Amino acid sequence: MVQTQKQSHYPSLTTHESIVRRTLSVTVDNEPGVLARVIGLFSGRGYNIDSLTVTETEHAKHVSRITIVTQGTPMVIAQIKHQLERLVPVHRVHDLTEEGAPIERELALVKVTGKGEKRIEIGRASCRERV
Repeated sequence: MVQTQKQSHYPSLTTHESIVRRTLSVTVDNEPGVLARVIGLFSGRGYNIDSLTVTETEHAKHVSRITIVTQGTPMVIAQIKHQLERLVPVHRVHDLTEEGAPIERELALVKVTGKGEKRIEIGRASCRERV
């Protein structure tokens, strides 16, 4: 009995395509469950999300923007964009990295307690620590 190797829908892992990082802006309806559907698309297909931000952009029109940073081969990124465009609550998918290098910042919120002179010194120390 001869065993044949199963054909895969996915490209061979031996191909060496470069991994690219993309920032996608997804304009969606601002209604319950939309974020879960968009994120479900990523988790269901095994795509990774490096960063995720959601904000309401137009209150009167009930529109929000989901900003997603993800990584993958150019073929995978194109597939992600096409699958996002097919979702019902999605109005538009825009690749922000095509416009140029994005500005990225990290933010940490830290609660520090102190009384009297120690409290003032903590404030001075935190202002000096610019990274």
